[in-house]
Amino acid sequence: MFKYIIIFLLLVSCKKQKTQIKDYGTSKASDKSLAVPIIISDFNNYGELIDEIRQVTCNDSIVKIVLEQKDLVKNVYPIEYCEPIIFDPNEKHYVTFWNDGKPYEHLTLIEISADSLETKLIDDFSYYRTSSKTKEIENYLVIIESERTGKVVGIEEFLTNLTNAYDNLKTKSDLNVAFFEFSPPSIPIEEIE
Repeated sequence: MFKYIIIFLLLVSCKKQKTQIKDYGTSKASDKSLAVPIIISDFNNYGELIDEIRQVTCNDSIVKIVLEQKDLVKNVYPIEYCEPIIFDPNEKHYVTFWNDGKPYEHLTLIEISADSLETKLIDDFSYYRTSSKTKEIENYLVIIESERTGKVVGIEEFLTNLTNAYDNLKTKSDLNVAFFEFSPPSIPIEEIE
């Protein structure tokens, strides 16, 4: 009987697969005991999400957005400044989420496909400390923006696709993500294009 219990326990332990954990963002090397996990789907709208990110960050903790997949957990550590900053490098780095839950190029109706994310990381989301692109990439910066009342649907999927594309680049440069809110344009979006 004892022999069968041991065999059963060995089989059960062999079937249990180890979950891999990957970290993204400049805070990944920081004290992980200060990290506060956030699940995007727990929020009703984008305003609640960015308020929580700001609240946690401005109280000396670190936000960790958790993306769970089968046997893989991705932790995205967004960058956040307690004082509002203005950042508009020719509208590069921005991804706009309208209420349909799809990612678009900055304030347009040009959808960003998951297949294009590796190229966009290199062409649009790479950040250089100097204006010369001949230097090494400092990091990758993606600014997710939406209206305060915007839905959070689609953001988690976009982050999953973005981290997959980043992993495919096999780079040592950090992937940084920030969350900004914007006021809707005063002219119809079709006229912006």
